Amino acid sequence: MPAPRRARSPLALGLAATVVAAALALAPLAQVSGPLRDLLAWVAGFGLVLAGAAALRAGSLLGPALVVLLAEYTVVLAGRGDHVDAAAPLIGAGLLLYAELASWAREASARVGDERPVLVSRTIVVAASALAALGIGVLVLLAAALPAGDGLARLAVGVAAAIGTLAVVAVVARPTSTRASRR
Repeated sequence: MPAPRRARSPLALGLAATVVAAALALAPLAQVSGPLRDLLAWVAGFGLVLAGAAALRAGSLLGPALVVLLAEYTVVLAGRGDHVDAAAPLIGAGLLLYAELASWAREASARVGDERPVLVSRTIVVAASALAALGIGVLVLLAAALPAGDGLARLAVGVAAAIGTLAVVAVVARPTSTRASRR
């Protein structure tokens, strides 16, 4: 009898999450220079180590990894003053994507391979969640860019962003159990 094959999903998902975290850690470094860049390089490295550990081993480090990655980006934004960053929706969607992939990697078992339909459906949900977060971020930026006198347009964009946010939260917060439901 051949030995059972080990599932590769946890490792692949952990590596994918770490790649997303690396992009999130490196993106702010391109926007600064001088001593601030040196300091942020250390923060980015620390964030990447936390993110990799959270995705591949210690799931309890997921929160701190997200905080460090977001703090690095926040420092860059604070240095810009009152300018709106057009990349903010990408950063938000990237943080959501990283968190989803890292959580999925921690839930997956190396001893039990998921069936293809389960993998496909969860991949679609994760991708749709990230795309929805990106869309909501763009709507918020559009609302911020509207002239102050355009109250109805601001209200419409704000309502659309709020509805989209609630939809994404509902999708992300739903149970992800793959067990068959009892009838």
